Amino acid sequence: MRRHRLAVLFALTGLLVVSGARAGDFFEAFGDLPLMPGLTERPEAAVVFDHATGQVATAVASGPVEPAAVRRFYRTSLPPLGWVPDCARPGCAPPDRYRRDGEALELELASGPDGTAARFVLTRQLSNPQ
Repeated sequence: MRRHRLAVLFALTGLLVVSGARAGDFFEAFGDLPLMPGLTERPEAAVVFDHATGQVATAVASGPVEPAAVRRFYRTSLPPLGWVPDCARPGCAPPDRYRRDGEALELELASGPDGTAARFVLTRQLSNPQ
């Protein structure tokens, strides 16, 4: 019973950390990637490409937010979901690359007069490619 309570507590803690986005505010294209408040997903820009060794998927969101705020949101929201910053490359000041169990997630930002566009590229590797 105590283990069950601890499991529930950890799950709720993760939800609270991610709850910078309201419950249910996740990308349609990825399912478990939170959508930052202030950003609006662009479903027409989503692309999924399956290949022999895995999958590459992209999702795009944009809105009147600063790039630094987007980086901060994902820097705090992704680790509770199992994503680890990947800063092995030189000059990786803000971690815009993350890894999790055979997956890689890269965040690309562009700012313009209407705010910031965020493009997420998710690469999944098959555990047993045939």
